[in-house]
Amino acid sequence: METSKKVIVVAITSIILVLTYAYLISIVEGVDYFTALYFSIVTITTTGYGDFTPKTFLGKALTVVYLCFGVGIVMYLFSLIAEYIVEGRFEEFMRLKKMKNKIKTLKDHYIICGYGRLGKVVGEKFIQEGIPFIAIDIDEDILKEEYEKYLDRFLYIVGDAKKDETLKKAKIEKAKGLIATLPTDADNVFVTLTARELNPNILITAKADGKEAIRKLKIAGANRVVCPYLIGGLRIAEVSVRPGILDFLSTFVKIAKDEYEEDVELKKFVIEENSELAYKSLKDANIRGRTGATILGIKRGDKFCINPCPEYILRPGDVIYAFGTEENLKYLENLVKKKK
Repeated sequence: METSKKVIVVAITSIILVLTYAYLISIVEGVDYFTALYFSIVTITTTGYGDFTPKTFLGKALTVVYLCFGVGIVMYLFSLIAEYIVEGRFEEFMRLKKMKNKIKTLKDHYIICGYGRLGKVVGEKFIQEGIPFIAIDIDEDILKEEYEKYLDRFLYIVGDAKKDETLKKAKIEKAKGLIATLPTDADNVFVTLTARELNPNILITAKADGKEAIRKLKIAGANRVVCPYLIGGLRIAEVSVRPGILDFLSTFVKIAKDEYEEDVELKKFVIEENSELAYKSLKDANIRGRTGATILGIKRGDKFCINPCPEYILRPGDVIYAFGTEENLKYLENLVKKKK
């Protein structure tokens, strides 16, 4: 049985014993219940003021039995409480010390500011892919709960992410990226400004609740701004109008990765000026043959071409949407980049 459960069981037993003995003494000795309860507590804690003692033989006999059992139970209760306090504090102290040591050695990690519903989704994705990160939140209970699930894979700092000292504890000067998912747009703007000042080169991705906040976050220094409501609304519209295509792609990738452990990804690439693909037709570029990746569509400006024909001419600035293995997509990434 866990120490905490033992404490509860023994504490309840002790209370029942104290109340029962007080009731019996009040009857046997003919005193009021409060006096009997006072004597019961003084006796079981071995205080022994001597201002009240049982006068009858039965009262004395009850007290002897009560002392034999009661004192042992109370002493055991105190030892369990001490064990619980020492064990819990020591364990927490060692956990925090170990975590601080790991944080000190981190570099090229990510910092998630705000570990609410959206922050948890980001954190779970990072844990699945083995990406090092530190979660910051003012709610210690949320962070401890996540730590219990992931243990050493989950590092956290309890504090206000908007403060310089908190971000410095998270080694922001050595961090690769910061994700701002605090509850309000104002908080995310503030943490973006603070992070950009502390590390001018850090990649900042921020959450926005509205279109106006997107502009302000970019002015504050965010590299990428994501509006969950906007993305969610567009997703709902797309699956409503074109459910077959999107559902098929999403389901296909999820089944391939989760059920068959296939290395399949969907990514987009921008064709750079003077790249190997610029001003070539899809047929001449032979992307499928050279990389193994499959082109799903190409976006040019506001127009989107799904399943383009072989004669489609690729131009700088075109956004290619492709799927394939991680290796396939790396080959394609090299082709769209500017020739060195």
